[in-house]
Amino acid sequence: MKWLRISAILLVVATLVGCVIVSSVQREFIYPNAAEGPMDRPPPAGAIQHWLDTADGARVESWLFLPPGASVETLVPAVIFFHGNSDYIETKIEYAEFYTSEGFACLMVEYRGYRRSTGEPGESALRADAVAFYDWIAARPEIDRSRIAVHGHSLGAAVAAGLAGERPVAALVMVSPFRSLPALFGRYGLPGALAREDFDNIASIEAYAGPILIVHGEKDEIAPVRHARQLAEKARERATLLIYPGVDHDVPWDWRVFGRDLMDFYRAAGVAS
Repeated sequence: MKWLRISAILLVVATLVGCVIVSSVQREFIYPNAAEGPMDRPPPAGAIQHWLDTADGARVESWLFLPPGASVETLVPAVIFFHGNSDYIETKIEYAEFYTSEGFACLMVEYRGYRRSTGEPGESALRADAVAFYDWIAARPEIDRSRIAVHGHSLGAAVAAGLAGERPVAALVMVSPFRSLPALFGRYGLPGALAREDFDNIASIEAYAGPILIVHGEKDEIAPVRHARQLAEKARERATLLIYPGVDHDVPWDWRVFGRDLMDFYRAAGVAS
């Protein structure tokens, strides 16, 4: 019995130590690329570089890509793209290339603390930045502000969903989303109460009344596919759920299929003609 008591005490102590460690390092878990420090790289050819100067002194970078023919006389739809927590805007340029080839403008948004952007990333800050970037692109003379969609991958899906509840977004695309950050902690056997931020996608889609495309890989080991199913169930008839067999967290695996599915959704939503 004595050894059982000692074992129980050691287990409690180990659990408490583990909780302290998780609580102290979770920022690195949520925003791993912010730890890499600044890296200078110029925008690619054709990109319009826009810096957001925030009220708290941060400077956040974005790149706007316009499709051929966009002008004051020829307004185009736009997509604001938010990447995952382990990416940068330059690692996802394929999205800008796809969207501009389909006649969309595409605004690639960086996160605070990533690359040359200054400031500290955090849920409230990223949500506020997203709203500011929406307001900026909506005021552009080439953009049809009635056809602005938002598209996010993983953590970016949560940022996109939060924005959709704050501004008149015509369509929301969530790729490899999680239900919430506390729920994702549970995926790794960690108490959800340890999460300092929520990124509650259930609440976000409840605040948004428009059409939603939810895309997930069946073999996703980071955000289990059940999270996508739960989000789609909550959105009900507003949601289109696509689950790709054999695919992991890194959607898309095949742009021919993914691109077709995206455009089918945008046409149904009235964003693409």
